[in-house]
Amino acid sequence: MRQSSHKEASTGSNPTNDAKYFETVIIGTGFSGLLAAIGLQKKNSNDFVLLERGSDIGGTWRDNSYPGAEVDIPTGLYSISYVPYRFKKKYSPQSELLDYTKFVVDKFGIRKHTRTNQSVTRLTYSESKCLWDIEVASGERYVARFVIDASGVLANAHHPYINGAETFRGAQFHTSKWDHNVPYEGKRVAVIGSGCSAAQVVPAIARKVRRLTVFMGKAQWIIPRSDRIYSPIERFLVSLPGIRHLNRLIVFGYHEIRFAAFRRYPFTAKISNFVKSLYARNLKSNLEKYIDDDELRRHMMPDYELGCRRVIPTNTYLPALSRDNVDVDISGIEKITETGIRTRDGKDIPLDIIVYATGFYAYSDMKRALSFQVYGRNGRNLNSEWKKEAVSHKGITVSGYPNYFKINGPNTGTGHSSQMSYMEAMVNYTVKAICAIKNDKSIKAIDVKRDVQSEYVARMKKTMQSTVWQTGECTAFYRKNMTDEVTSLSPESVVNFIFSRRRFHLKDHNLLS
Repeated sequence: MRQSSHKEASTGSNPTNDAKYFETVIIGTGFSGLLAAIGLQKKNSNDFVLLERGSDIGGTWRDNSYPGAEVDIPTGLYSISYVPYRFKKKYSPQSELLDYTKFVVDKFGIRKHTRTNQSVTRLTYSESKCLWDIEVASGERYVARFVIDASGVLANAHHPYINGAETFRGAQFHTSKWDHNVPYEGKRVAVIGSGCSAAQVVPAIARKVRRLTVFMGKAQWIIPRSDRIYSPIERFLVSLPGIRHLNRLIVFGYHEIRFAAFRRYPFTAKISNFVKSLYARNLKSNLEKYIDDDELRRHMMPDYELGCRRVIPTNTYLPALSRDNVDVDISGIEKITETGIRTRDGKDIPLDIIVYATGFYAYSDMKRALSFQVYGRNGRNLNSEWKKEAVSHKGITVSGYPNYFKINGPNTGTGHSSQMSYMEAMVNYTVKAICAIKNDKSIKAIDVKRDVQSEYVARMKKTMQSTVWQTGECTAFYRKNMTDEVTSLSPESVVNFIFSRRRFHLKDHNLLS
């Protein structure tokens, strides 16, 4: 097998069909994929390729281009710690985050390592060769010693089937696949959903549409935020190394302190309850200010604990709902008709466009959490195993799947801070693991020990029991089947998450040669 960036290799599953060999295959070009590429380059491991299923690099911020799309964590923290950028706004919109993505790609020369329109369909581990066979929908095939799966958690849209949807004569699409060829100005539009994406779309289009109907489900905790556009001088000052790091530290510290409100520490219970009562009073006051209908106002006041579901930081959603051309339906949808939506209370609402602001599966539905099949040792199938129980070691490696690293694996999401901090920690751990394997010529692959993984999973489950995410009485995409164990979020603070992944230990793994 030749050792170059375009090497050809035969694989066990189809020895007559040549496959392109790379030491490392990275799946996905969102921020976690870019971080992986940068991390490998820093260690002079340049024999890698990024496979992107879309037509261009970008991940979440390429796909989610709907009106009003923006980050819900200050961009000073939702950015790569070592890649400064002069952001124009405290909470950057999608367009600026996509520009930042392209800036990172160009700065580190990642585009030359990327192949687009490569939708991975299957990963198969060859025990005899200690290599991964990667199959792509286009028919191309790759072979790699290491696989870094950075395909993303918020990559598979939740698009619910509603009776009659196929008969609708107008346009309909999910927020993550917004059809920019369909003008919404002056049209009758429906937004199905009331989560974060809906809270951003509604204010962005309410002034421009003829009529907007929001089909609202479960009540959400809506909290205020302080957003603003930076002046040119501020953009310059905040980009200076010392000031930028100080600003990042302040934002990081603020969000890390908030973790106490979601973790049930006995010594912070009174403070946590006090803070939650302040947010409850604030929301109740704003509902009374903007929502005239008594029934709707009662519906929009959550009956579950703050943090049980994803909190929505916005100052514009409630004012938008109070507009004369905006209606809110809480009766539910009976069916979609040729001309609109029929509600459960018997109303027929004529529509030109239906927007599904219904979020993503994440790890709530394990059949859809992985967008391709993964086969490990002894023919084991990760998709089937995770359907029963989503387990891993540190949310990155999985016993039975050697040299496979899942960035943003089970229980690695954040419910209180920036996912970027978590992604950097996971990528750093992965790169250290790959370097450790390569430094020992007697090792071809590593497979985390089952008992090590089991101990980690048990510890995380025990810790999760002291969080609002697990013990709060609500449904959420954080949880398997929306109501069972929390599968998406980490019960750790960011500080603990980072420090617990600072070191990689070979002794925790079976060494394959």
